[in-house]
Amino acid sequence: MDQKEFQMVVGRQVRLHRKSQGLSQERLAELADVHHTYISNIERGKVTASAYSFYKIAQALGIKFVDLFGLLDSAEDLDFEIELVEIMGKIRQMDDVQRGLYLAAIKGMLPK
Repeated sequence: MDQKEFQMVVGRQVRLHRKSQGLSQERLAELADVHHTYISNIERGKVTASAYSFYKIAQALGIKFVDLFGLLDSAEDLDFEIELVEIMGKIRQMDDVQRGLYLAAIKGMLPK
């Protein structure tokens, strides 16, 4: 994995953890005491963040520093995980009836 791919994968990890907690980039930036554009640039793999910046982000997310680096799979795998987190967030916002219908439909499409 080259440096650019590493930055992309770690950035996607930050996005995955942030979205799984329902945080905006702005809120995570506040909690980590960094500028919100810095979070955006990290998530898009546009900057090489320092170890200390990742430490502050991990603290703000309430996770261990190593959790940002624990699943260094391909960027595509992490994109899929991020999509799942976004879908789950939308399902959680539905009322009980809608949620039940969506979950039943999803379960019905899964292989047995």
